[in-house]
Parts: sequence; structure tokens; C-alpha cells
Amino acid sequence: MNKKAQPALEYLMIIAIVLGIIVPTTYLLFRSTSESNVQILYSQISQIGNNIIDTAETVFFSGEGSKIVLEVNMPKGVTNVKILANRELVFDIVSELGATEAVFFSKSTTPIISDDPTNPDCVVDGNCDLSDLAGEGLKRINIQTIEDSGILKVRIMEVEG
Repeated sequence: MNKKAQPALEYLMIIAIVLGIIVPTTYLLFRSTSESNVQILYSQISQIGNNIIDTAETVFFSGEGSKIVLEVNMPKGVTNVKILANRELVFDIVSELGATEAVFFSKSTTPIISDDPTNPDCVVDGNCDLSDLAGEGLKRINIQTIEDSGILKVRIMEVEG
């Protein structure tokens, strides 16, 4: 009877050692993959945000009537986009690591607004809503200069279609 129990115990020990190696390795691989996905998301948003700000500044310095349409592939995880103080472009992001914001500043005094000048917050303090840009998929973004009360501003809005 003793001879039958020893091989069974050896098999159980081998299985325990293999599981002791496989489970932590699988966890580390999963964690590494999640972090890589989040880094890719942040990189995509960084590229999109910098592209929008750079284009807004180019259009602003080109003068009244200038217009550029950007096509960007918005990644999954962007829940809202807004403009703060006519100068900051803010992306609200939700990922596996939690909720965060990505903020992009205009390097010059380029005033940026959204397509809703009737919104009192957008007109008074420069906090504009660009929630149309949130959500996954291809977005066409119209960036153009407009004159508002003698002041040249850059309007950012999504183009339908």
C-alpha cells in the first residue's frame, strides 16, 4: 500500500509545482498586456490631441477664413472632450487602470471654441463642450478661424458624414 501512495504523492507535487509556475506567469503576462494596451491608448490620444492643437494654431496664424478638416480614429475609452478657458483641450479617458484626463495646451494665445457659441459657459469663460468627438471610431474634425466681435478665434467641431 505504501508503494502506491508514493507515486500519487509525487504526481501531486509535480502538479503543484507546475501550477505554482503557471499561475503567476499568467498573471504577470495579463498585467503586462493590460499596461501595454493603456500605453497604446494614451499614445493615440496624445497624438490626436497634439495634432488638433497644432492644426488649430496653424489655422489661427493663417488668418480669417482658414479651414482644415482632420480625420482621426478615436480610440475606445474616450468618454468626453472639452475646451477649458479657450486654451486647453481636455480628453476624459476610462481604461483598465481607471479614469484620467489628458490635457493639451495651446502654445500661443490662440483662443479655441466649440461649435456652440450659444452656450453661455462657452462664450463667457471659454469652457466649451466637444462631446461629439468622444466615442470610438473615425471622426472628421473641422478646424476653422472665425471672427467673433472683432476677435479671431478657432472653432473646432465634428463634421457629420
